[in-house]
Amino acid sequence: MSKIAILTDSSSSIYNVDHNYENLFCIDLPCFIGDTIFNNFKQNGDVVFYDAVSKSDIVPKTSQPSVGESLAMYEHIKSLGYTNIIYFPISKELSGTYLNGFLAKEMVEDIQIDIVDTKTTVSILGGMVLEACRLTRLDYDCKAIIQKVLELRARTGYYVTLNNLTSLVKNGRLSNAKSILANLLKLKPVIRLTNEGTIVSLETVRTYKVAIKAIIQKMFLEVDEDKGVIHLAYTNNKNDLDYALKIIKERSPHIKVEVFTLPATIVAHLGLETIAVGYINYII
Repeated sequence: MSKIAILTDSSSSIYNVDHNYENLFCIDLPCFIGDTIFNNFKQNGDVVFYDAVSKSDIVPKTSQPSVGESLAMYEHIKSLGYTNIIYFPISKELSGTYLNGFLAKEMVEDIQIDIVDTKTTVSILGGMVLEACRLTRLDYDCKAIIQKVLELRARTGYYVTLNNLTSLVKNGRLSNAKSILANLLKLKPVIRLTNEGTIVSLETVRTYKVAIKAIIQKMFLEVDEDKGVIHLAYTNNKNDLDYALKIIKERSPHIKVEVFTLPATIVAHLGLETIAVGYINYII
Protein backbone atom coordinates (compact mmCIF):
# COMPACT_ATOMS: atom_id res chain seq x y z
CA MET A 1 0.00 0.00 0.00
CA SER A 2 1.29 3.46 -0.93
CA LYS A 3 2.43 5.84 1.77
CA ILE A 4 2.67 9.32 0.21
CA ALA A 5 4.84 12.17 1.50
CA ILE A 6 4.31 15.76 0.36
CA LEU A 7 7.47 17.85 0.04
CA THR A 8 7.81 21.58 -0.61
CA ASP A 9 10.36 24.32 0.06
CA SER A 10 10.52 27.31 2.38
CA SER A 11 9.35 29.78 -0.27
CA SER A 12 5.88 28.36 0.44
CA SER A 13 5.74 29.90 3.95
CA ILE A 14 4.46 26.52 5.12
CA TYR A 15 6.63 26.76 8.25
CA ASN A 16 4.37 29.61 9.42
CA VAL A 17 1.18 27.56 9.10
CA ASP A 18 -0.26 25.49 11.93
CA HIS A 19 -1.15 22.03 10.65
CA ASN A 20 -1.15 18.42 11.81
CA TYR A 21 0.01 16.72 8.62
CA GLU A 22 2.83 14.36 9.59
CA ASN A 23 3.49 13.60 5.92
CA LEU A 24 4.35 17.21 5.03
CA PHE A 25 8.06 18.04 4.71
CA CYS A 26 9.88 21.26 3.83
CA ILE A 27 13.40 21.93 2.56
CA ASP A 28 14.96 25.34 3.16
CA LEU A 29 16.00 27.79 0.46
CA PRO A 30 18.98 29.39 2.21
CA CYS A 31 19.44 33.18 2.32
CA PHE A 32 22.71 35.04 2.80
CA ILE A 33 23.76 38.46 4.05
CA GLY A 34 27.44 38.55 3.30
CA ASP A 35 28.87 35.31 4.72
CA THR A 36 26.01 34.80 7.19
CA ILE A 37 23.55 32.08 6.21
CA PHE A 38 19.91 32.07 7.24
CA ASN A 39 17.95 28.83 7.16
CA ASN A 40 16.09 26.56 9.59
CA PHE A 41 13.04 28.74 9.07
CA LYS A 42 10.76 26.25 10.81
CA GLN A 43 12.55 27.03 14.07
CA ASN A 44 13.46 30.68 13.49
CA GLY A 45 10.59 31.99 11.37
CA ASP A 46 11.23 35.10 9.29
CA VAL A 47 11.79 37.73 11.97
CA VAL A 48 15.48 36.90 12.47
CA PHE A 49 16.15 37.48 8.78
CA TYR A 50 14.01 40.64 8.69
CA ASP A 51 15.98 42.06 11.60
CA ALA A 52 19.31 41.27 9.95
CA VAL A 53 18.20 42.90 6.68
CA SER A 54 17.11 46.06 8.49
CA LYS A 55 20.51 46.40 10.16
CA SER A 56 22.70 45.66 7.13
CA ASP A 57 23.74 47.66 4.07
CA ILE A 58 24.54 44.44 2.22
CA VAL A 59 21.94 43.29 -0.30
CA PRO A 60 20.83 39.73 0.59
CA LYS A 61 21.29 36.79 -1.74
CA THR A 62 19.52 33.46 -2.05
CA SER A 63 20.42 29.97 -3.19
CA GLN A 64 18.55 26.84 -4.13
CA PRO A 65 19.06 23.66 -2.09
CA SER A 66 22.01 21.72 -3.45
CA VAL A 67 21.60 18.36 -5.11
CA GLY A 68 23.10 16.82 -1.98
CA GLU A 69 20.60 18.54 0.30
CA SER A 70 17.71 17.45 -1.91
CA LEU A 71 19.04 13.89 -1.93
CA ALA A 72 19.39 13.92 1.86
CA MET A 73 15.75 14.98 2.21
CA TYR A 74 14.60 12.19 -0.13
CA GLU A 75 16.59 9.63 1.82
CA HIS A 76 15.22 10.92 5.13
CA ILE A 77 11.64 10.62 3.90
CA LYS A 78 12.32 7.12 2.56
CA SER A 79 13.77 6.11 5.93
CA LEU A 80 10.40 6.94 7.52
CA GLY A 81 8.69 4.28 5.43
CA TYR A 82 7.21 6.38 2.65
CA THR A 83 6.84 4.76 -0.75
CA ASN A 84 6.12 7.95 -2.70
CA ILE A 85 7.11 11.62 -2.63
CA ILE A 86 5.25 14.38 -4.44
CA TYR A 87 7.56 17.41 -4.51
CA PHE A 88 6.00 20.86 -5.00
CA PRO A 89 8.94 23.33 -5.26
CA ILE A 90 8.99 27.02 -6.15
CA SER A 91 8.34 27.79 -9.85
CA LYS A 92 11.21 26.56 -12.02
CA GLU A 93 11.23 30.02 -13.66
CA LEU A 94 12.25 31.58 -10.33
CA SER A 95 14.80 29.11 -8.97
CA GLY A 96 17.00 26.13 -9.79
CA THR A 97 15.32 24.20 -6.97
CA TYR A 98 13.14 22.27 -9.42
CA LEU A 99 16.13 21.18 -11.54
CA ASN A 100 18.21 20.13 -8.54
CA GLY A 101 15.27 18.09 -7.33
CA PHE A 102 15.37 16.13 -10.60
CA LEU A 103 19.13 15.62 -10.41
CA ALA A 104 18.81 14.24 -6.88
CA LYS A 105 15.92 12.02 -7.93
CA GLU A 106 18.26 10.03 -10.18
CA MET A 107 20.42 9.16 -7.18
CA VAL A 108 17.82 7.58 -4.90
CA GLU A 109 16.30 4.13 -5.23
CA ASP A 110 13.25 2.30 -3.91
CA ILE A 111 10.97 5.32 -3.68
CA GLN A 112 8.79 6.90 -6.37
CA ILE A 113 9.29 10.67 -6.72
CA ASP A 114 7.07 13.04 -8.72
CA ILE A 115 8.31 16.62 -9.08
CA VAL A 116 5.72 19.20 -10.10
CA ASP A 117 6.37 22.54 -11.81
CA THR A 118 4.06 24.53 -9.55
CA LYS A 119 4.56 27.79 -11.47
CA THR A 120 4.04 29.63 -8.21
CA THR A 121 5.49 30.31 -4.78
CA VAL A 122 4.73 31.98 -1.41
CA SER A 123 1.52 31.18 0.47
CA ILE A 124 -0.22 30.14 -2.77
CA LEU A 125 2.26 27.28 -2.98
CA GLY A 126 1.59 26.63 0.70
CA GLY A 127 -2.13 26.37 -0.01
CA MET A 128 -1.43 23.88 -2.78
CA VAL A 129 0.64 21.59 -0.58
CA LEU A 130 -1.95 21.69 2.20
CA GLU A 131 -4.55 20.61 -0.35
CA ALA A 132 -2.24 17.78 -1.44
CA CYS A 133 -1.95 16.65 2.17
CA ARG A 134 -5.72 16.75 2.59
CA LEU A 135 -6.11 14.55 -0.47
CA THR A 136 -3.65 11.99 0.87
CA ARG A 137 -5.94 11.55 3.86
CA LEU A 138 -8.77 10.84 1.45
CA ASP A 139 -6.65 8.07 -0.11
CA TYR A 140 -6.18 9.75 -3.50
CA ASP A 141 -3.29 8.28 -5.48
CA CYS A 142 -0.34 10.38 -6.66
CA LYS A 143 -1.68 11.01 -10.15
CA ALA A 144 -5.04 12.22 -8.84
CA ILE A 145 -3.41 14.42 -6.19
CA ILE A 146 -1.20 16.13 -8.76
CA GLN A 147 -4.15 16.67 -11.10
CA LYS A 148 -6.31 18.16 -8.36
CA VAL A 149 -3.54 20.43 -7.10
CA LEU A 150 -2.78 21.73 -10.60
CA GLU A 151 -6.49 22.45 -11.06
CA LEU A 152 -6.35 24.44 -7.83
CA ARG A 153 -3.27 26.33 -9.01
CA ALA A 154 -5.23 27.49 -12.06
CA ARG A 155 -7.66 29.21 -9.68
CA THR A 156 -5.02 31.36 -7.99
CA GLY A 157 -3.41 34.73 -8.50
CA TYR A 158 -0.79 36.88 -6.76
CA TYR A 159 0.16 40.57 -6.88
CA VAL A 160 2.99 42.48 -5.22
CA THR A 161 4.12 46.05 -4.76
CA LEU A 162 7.12 47.54 -2.98
CA ASN A 163 8.22 50.95 -1.80
CA ASN A 164 11.94 50.61 -2.50
CA LEU A 165 13.42 49.12 -5.66
CA THR A 166 17.01 48.79 -4.41
CA SER A 167 16.98 45.06 -3.62
CA LEU A 168 14.99 44.24 -6.75
CA VAL A 169 17.57 45.97 -8.94
CA LYS A 170 20.71 44.79 -7.19
CA ASN A 171 19.49 41.19 -7.38
CA GLY A 172 19.05 41.57 -11.14
CA ARG A 173 15.25 41.48 -11.16
CA LEU A 174 14.94 44.97 -12.65
CA SER A 175 17.32 46.86 -14.94
CA ASN A 176 19.27 49.69 -13.35
CA ALA A 177 18.04 52.17 -15.95
CA LYS A 178 14.43 51.39 -15.07
CA SER A 179 15.27 51.69 -11.39
CA ILE A 180 16.87 55.10 -11.74
CA LEU A 181 13.90 56.37 -13.72
CA ALA A 182 11.37 54.92 -11.30
CA ASN A 183 13.18 56.31 -8.25
CA LEU A 184 13.54 59.75 -9.83
CA LEU A 185 9.84 59.85 -10.62
CA LYS A 186 8.94 58.20 -7.29
CA LEU A 187 7.06 55.47 -9.16
CA LYS A 188 5.98 52.23 -7.52
CA PRO A 189 5.62 48.96 -9.47
CA VAL A 190 2.51 46.80 -9.67
CA ILE A 191 3.87 43.27 -10.08
CA ARG A 192 2.12 40.01 -10.91
CA LEU A 193 3.17 36.40 -10.50
CA THR A 194 2.06 35.10 -13.89
CA ASN A 195 0.40 31.80 -14.80
CA GLU A 196 3.75 30.77 -16.31
CA GLY A 197 5.50 31.21 -12.98
CA THR A 198 7.39 34.39 -13.83
CA ILE A 199 7.27 37.85 -12.24
CA VAL A 200 6.30 40.79 -14.43
CA SER A 201 5.67 44.47 -13.79
CA LEU A 202 2.22 45.42 -15.09
CA GLU A 203 2.45 49.16 -14.51
CA THR A 204 3.90 51.85 -12.28
CA VAL A 205 1.95 54.33 -10.17
CA ARG A 206 2.82 57.51 -8.33
CA THR A 207 2.73 56.48 -4.68
CA TYR A 208 3.05 53.37 -2.54
CA LYS A 209 -0.50 53.70 -1.17
CA VAL A 210 -1.89 53.96 -4.69
CA ALA A 211 0.12 50.85 -5.61
CA ILE A 212 -1.35 48.94 -2.65
CA LYS A 213 -4.84 49.94 -3.78
CA ALA A 214 -3.98 48.86 -7.33
CA ILE A 215 -2.89 45.33 -6.44
CA ILE A 216 -6.00 44.87 -4.30
CA GLN A 217 -8.25 46.10 -7.10
CA LYS A 218 -6.63 43.69 -9.56
CA MET A 219 -7.03 40.82 -7.12
CA PHE A 220 -10.74 41.60 -6.65
CA LEU A 221 -11.28 41.27 -10.41
CA GLU A 222 -10.36 37.59 -10.10
CA VAL A 223 -11.21 36.34 -6.62
CA ASP A 224 -14.53 34.58 -5.99
CA GLU A 225 -15.93 36.56 -3.07
CA ASP A 226 -18.05 33.58 -1.94
CA LYS A 227 -15.58 30.70 -2.32
CA GLY A 228 -12.22 32.45 -2.48
CA VAL A 229 -9.69 33.03 0.28
CA ILE A 230 -7.49 36.13 0.13
CA HIS A 231 -3.82 35.80 1.07
CA LEU A 232 -2.33 39.04 2.41
CA ALA A 233 1.40 39.06 3.10
CA TYR A 234 3.73 41.59 4.67
CA THR A 235 7.09 41.79 6.43
CA ASN A 236 7.39 43.92 9.57
CA ASN A 237 5.45 46.81 7.97
CA LYS A 238 2.36 46.53 10.19
CA ASN A 239 0.98 49.93 9.14
CA ASP A 240 0.94 48.86 5.48
CA LEU A 241 -0.77 45.60 6.46
CA ASP A 242 -3.48 47.48 8.37
CA TYR A 243 -3.99 49.84 5.42
CA ALA A 244 -4.40 46.92 3.01
CA LEU A 245 -6.77 45.09 5.37
CA LYS A 246 -8.91 48.21 5.69
CA ILE A 247 -9.26 48.49 1.89
CA ILE A 248 -10.16 44.80 1.56
CA LYS A 249 -12.76 44.83 4.33
CA GLU A 250 -14.38 48.03 3.05
CA ARG A 251 -14.77 46.38 -0.34
CA SER A 252 -15.90 42.96 0.92
CA PRO A 253 -16.54 42.78 4.69
CA HIS A 254 -17.27 39.04 4.82
CA ILE A 255 -14.56 37.63 2.56
CA LYS A 256 -12.05 35.34 4.27
CA VAL A 257 -8.58 36.84 4.62
CA GLU A 258 -5.51 34.92 5.79
CA VAL A 259 -2.43 36.92 6.79
CA PHE A 260 1.13 35.67 6.23
CA THR A 261 4.64 37.01 6.58
CA LEU A 262 6.57 37.01 3.33
CA PRO A 263 9.18 34.24 3.32
CA ALA A 264 12.81 35.25 3.65
CA THR A 265 13.72 34.01 0.16
CA ILE A 266 11.22 36.50 -1.33
CA VAL A 267 12.17 39.39 0.96
CA ALA A 268 15.81 38.93 -0.06
CA HIS A 269 14.80 40.02 -3.57
CA LEU A 270 12.04 42.52 -2.82
CA GLY A 271 13.10 44.16 0.45
CA LEU A 272 11.19 44.86 3.65
CA GLU A 273 8.83 47.54 2.34
CA THR A 274 6.64 45.08 0.48
CA ILE A 275 2.96 44.14 0.44
CA ALA A 276 1.50 41.20 -1.49
CA VAL A 277 -2.06 40.06 -2.03
CA GLY A 278 -3.27 36.88 -3.68
CA TYR A 279 -6.16 34.48 -3.67
CA ILE A 280 -7.18 30.85 -3.99
CA ASN A 281 -10.64 30.12 -5.38
CA TYR A 282 -11.82 26.87 -3.85
CA ILE A 283 -14.66 24.73 -5.15
CA ILE A 284 -17.23 23.98 -2.47
